[in-house]
Amino acid sequence: MFSTTGLFKGIPCPEGERCTIIHCIFSHELRPQVNLDAPEEPAAKKRKLDQDLDAATKATANPVTVKSGNANKGFATNGFTTVNQPKPAVTTPAPLKILKTLQRPVSPPPKPPTASSKTAPTKPAIKETLNPRMIPHDPAGHGKRTLFLKHLHGEMERLNNQIAKGAHPKRAVLTLTSDELIKAALDEEEKTARENHKVYANVIKMRVAALKKMAVEDWITHVIATIRIDQQEDQGNVVPPIDTGLPLDQEHIVLPHLITDQTNLAKHGYVPIPPTEDDIVEAKAAVAASLNYEVCDRCKSRFRVFDERREEDGALTTNGPCRYHWAKPFTARREKTDAIKGPKQAIYPCCQELLESPGCTQCETHVFKVSDGKRLASVMPFINTPHNPRPAKGPNGKTLDAVTFDCEMGYSTSGFELIRLTAVSWPEGHCLVDVLVRPQGTILDLNTRWSGVTPEMYSNAVPYEEKAAMDALLPPPPPGSDVPPLPGTRDSTPLKDTASDPLPIVSSPVAARDLLCSFLTPSTPLIGHGIENDLNVVRLCHPTIIDTIILFPHPRGLPYRFGLKMLTKRHLGRDIQMGGALGHDSLEDARATGDLVRYAAGQRLKRLQREGWTLDNGALMPPLPPGGPPLPEGRALGAGSGVKRQRIDVEQQDANKKLREE
Repeated sequence: MFSTTGLFKGIPCPEGERCTIIHCIFSHELRPQVNLDAPEEPAAKKRKLDQDLDAATKATANPVTVKSGNANKGFATNGFTTVNQPKPAVTTPAPLKILKTLQRPVSPPPKPPTASSKTAPTKPAIKETLNPRMIPHDPAGHGKRTLFLKHLHGEMERLNNQIAKGAHPKRAVLTLTSDELIKAALDEEEKTARENHKVYANVIKMRVAALKKMAVEDWITHVIATIRIDQQEDQGNVVPPIDTGLPLDQEHIVLPHLITDQTNLAKHGYVPIPPTEDDIVEAKAAVAASLNYEVCDRCKSRFRVFDERREEDGALTTNGPCRYHWAKPFTARREKTDAIKGPKQAIYPCCQELLESPGCTQCETHVFKVSDGKRLASVMPFINTPHNPRPAKGPNGKTLDAVTFDCEMGYSTSGFELIRLTAVSWPEGHCLVDVLVRPQGTILDLNTRWSGVTPEMYSNAVPYEEKAAMDALLPPPPPGSDVPPLPGTRDSTPLKDTASDPLPIVSSPVAARDLLCSFLTPSTPLIGHGIENDLNVVRLCHPTIIDTIILFPHPRGLPYRFGLKMLTKRHLGRDIQMGGALGHDSLEDARATGDLVRYAAGQRLKRLQREGWTLDNGALMPPLPPGGPPLPEGRALGAGSGVKRQRIDVEQQDANKKLREE
């Protein structure tokens, strides 16, 4: 038997009164009886009971158990006899003594809480030096890493000094301190060492060379994107610089290599040739035979459209209101756990409901959209771009190299019609025309969530002729100032943000098309995103188009396509179409589309230069055939006037091909 160490003497014995062990290591002290009527006291471990309580009070609190040597005296159990004693009168317990340890002052004394003390304390920043940070696998050794780090820091310091000495409006914010420069160099060197372990030396040398050639504007963009991230909000929607490798007035020489061939795109919605009169008659007969019944473009319900309001109730359509989801269904990406959890179901992002759920948005009428070229021509005939010997010039007084345009559409009793047309010059982005359009049919829904056109815009619109007459009365600008925008144009913010500058309005889609064609010739490149929709709603067949859907194809091919918002963010680093339910702005979309073509032109020029093309006096020269005679003059791509001057003679191309084969 081991001797007790007193570790268990404060724990009551589990056997209690039935314990037969002489030297039990547990406690057998008598505890006072619990008074249920007394107020609740804190737990025993939170205070120390008074040791000077009257022993008699303890003894009379419960029946007393005494050791009995004779089992015949009284009621004996396991050698113990319980003796019932009379209960004493209820007495008030003595007050508890406050321990001296609780009365001692705290050292140091506590400070009063302050606003700054409520937050977690931050450790002071450790000041770093130009000493490479330790990583698990050193790619080049401490000596070489230190040398590369000093070169990297030196180029960053040079660019930083140029910002400090320049006249940038935010020079004080964008200028880095010495510690920030060291940290930026250490971060970039460490990232290169970790991510490019095997080719560390080559990558870091290329980065130093790039910093030597970097312009101050590019360094400012890098600082805002990596170090001064909080300044991105102040930058707003500032267009980052687009480097095409050519001056702005020479970027058009690459456009012939970007022109889209429409011959194989008819099945994807393009109408390269206007439908004939027989096609139009056939389409009208089919509509009459169907009694003007259509399928709703939103909820897919079948309904009937009236040319004029019904006499009984003034309705334009039948089958009641339309309930639909304005967002397209979305299916989450597959995961490995789908085999256990089950496949994911498609949901609508607009309301997070499943695919078969009822619509979350309601419209008063059903709407429909016509995509067939013959049916479109039955409402408004298509035309080819007319020959224009004297096309209108841009606001800067120069001949247009290309035109970027974008349209906004709404629903009417005639289908999906044009309600706003915007055109800008390329590559400058000057606004040429921006007008509202009265559709041919009665308006059912302006489609504001996507078009951005509201009823207030129509009510505040000024007729285009009046706007042109008012602009004609304005005094001419002083010499050297910017050329004012053309009548019916705006280079400022959208109308929904500028109520004092209403858009002009034209009487019909035909009038809007005439405005657009006044800037075009059949050889003028017409740029757009998903341009078949814009051309169809304008009813125009243009032979020279550039579509960003074709320039930036989807990996799965047509009909899959990337959205303009995503392409602009990916390639230009710019956010557009951020209005939410306020809709899009066709002026913003047109300029973004033109900038995407500028970016594509720069990429195509780099590829052509790798293939041997050269620049000579503002012309793009194809590679000479090996060992062949010099080619005649004038075959350079970019010589002459307009896009016609930029095309290579077909016979000369055949001759070059034969020379290469030989």
